[in-house]
Amino acid sequence: MIEVTGYRPDGANWTREQLEAITLPTGNLLVAAGAGSGKTRVLVERIIRKVVSGKEPIDLDRLLVVTFTNAAAAEMRQRIGKALEEAIKKQPYASHIRRQALLLDKASISTLHSFCADVLHKYFYLKDLNPSYRILEEKEGDLLRQEILEATLEAYYDGNEEGSPFYRLAEAYSGSRGDTELQQLVLRLYFFSRSHPWPENWLEKMVLSFRLNGNDPGTSSWQEIIAANSLMEIENIISLLLAAGETAAAPGGPAPYLETISAELAAFKKLKEEALKGWPAFFEAVHRTAFAKLKPLKKDACDPAPAERTRELRDKAKKYFNNLKKEFFSRTFEEQKEEITSLAPLVETLVQLTNAFADRYKKAKEEKGLLDFSDLEHYALALLSGPGSLPGQPVPSEAALDYRRRFQEVLVDEYQDINEIQDTILKLVSRSEDGPGGNLFMVGDVKQSIYRFRLTEPGLFLEKYRRFAPGGKSGRRILLSRNFRSRRGVLAAVNFLFGQIMDEKVGEIEYDDGARLVYGAALPALPGAEEEKGEFLLVSLKDSEEGSRDEEEDRDEEEDINVP
Repeated sequence: MIEVTGYRPDGANWTREQLEAITLPTGNLLVAAGAGSGKTRVLVERIIRKVVSGKEPIDLDRLLVVTFTNAAAAEMRQRIGKALEEAIKKQPYASHIRRQALLLDKASISTLHSFCADVLHKYFYLKDLNPSYRILEEKEGDLLRQEILEATLEAYYDGNEEGSPFYRLAEAYSGSRGDTELQQLVLRLYFFSRSHPWPENWLEKMVLSFRLNGNDPGTSSWQEIIAANSLMEIENIISLLLAAGETAAAPGGPAPYLETISAELAAFKKLKEEALKGWPAFFEAVHRTAFAKLKPLKKDACDPAPAERTRELRDKAKKYFNNLKKEFFSRTFEEQKEEITSLAPLVETLVQLTNAFADRYKKAKEEKGLLDFSDLEHYALALLSGPGSLPGQPVPSEAALDYRRRFQEVLVDEYQDINEIQDTILKLVSRSEDGPGGNLFMVGDVKQSIYRFRLTEPGLFLEKYRRFAPGGKSGRRILLSRNFRSRRGVLAAVNFLFGQIMDEKVGEIEYDDGARLVYGAALPALPGAEEEKGEFLLVSLKDSEEGSRDEEEDRDEEEDINVP
């Protein structure tokens, strides 16, 4: 038995939430770790305690630790190595701890792509894959994809007639630069589909969503999309009218405008309620809602500046509403439905073109012995999926079961930045089922998810964030909100700003007490500073075509905001 009592690297004092994340033994755990909350230290400490302390310490190679970048994996390995050195100093004769230091180099601490490569090297023979592949370089990949895409399009031009869905598609996405836009569209669709575990299935669903018949469920899906976008615009209009009302009500403001603006504000709040009742009620309510005429102002009745500002805000709200009506409410949904349905042949052709490109690209890589990072994921998924697997219902293969038997816990850093195929792979190699048998430990912060352009899916994090509970049976959620990096003023400023702009629609999570950063650094006061304040510098930039203004006007558009 090996017990390291009171183990604290660097004399660390853990918070209750950190200790909970470090020590909870079983079940799936999601740690929502805010900025500066010590998540990497917590992750390292959890690993160290599993391998050097407790009644039944495990070997380091019985853990799978997944990081987002190679640099993060190297740092993680370095931190674990340092922590092991400290543990050896405390117990120099503990053979098990010394064994962990020897296992460190071959421990599974890597990016998910590196883990997928390990799966291929170990089980390539199950799918008759080439184990001697080379990873495609970025520029080499760009050139190869361009060559394959041009050949694919040329075959489609030769094999289709004028007026066919393909030519209609090409005409829609062609311009002075030829069919460059169509090429970019195919590549975007290809890459996005590859972030899904079953890309062909996902593409087929996209085609089906444009084939609307009668009371098809797809009809309501389109209505929900339009209604959701419209609702966001209505909320913007309400915000503008509120600001206009506040300006009109302020001293020196155009008070005669208040009656009209208040009535319009009430009408749009009512419209927001109607939007929640379903499409027919929403559609009719939009056409009943209108802006009235402002009452004229008597000469010298108010200051000109607030009157002009009030009109600007209200005019902006009118512009938003007119654009909304023109885009979504100038036709009945039956007319819009016909439009959507008429696009189905073009979407189907686009999907066929994307699949044809994918097949040619795959064949070209196979001939050259090349793989890209997406291939690593998809081949690993194929090796880890057993007989009977269906889209959305993967069954672990014998290879996946081998990994499940090997890994006592699967720990994932930056979980907010993974995509659907990566999440599926993690589920196959872990005991990811709900309940005490799960062994997935996930750390991340959806507020720091910035890699959507790399096709990450923060919704995977959010789904568990909402489903898991602090003491939940399906999985447990732990919040690390105490920040040990920044001063009070910085945190107050961040909380103030995010509290104004972040909710489930903007930022995908409500900036509530669980999301707010809590001061925990205990830093000494700044010399000579009476009060710590955060400062925002707002710069308004006009579109380049409007021309530049002189320096004085630019300075007028800059505003310092101090937050106590």
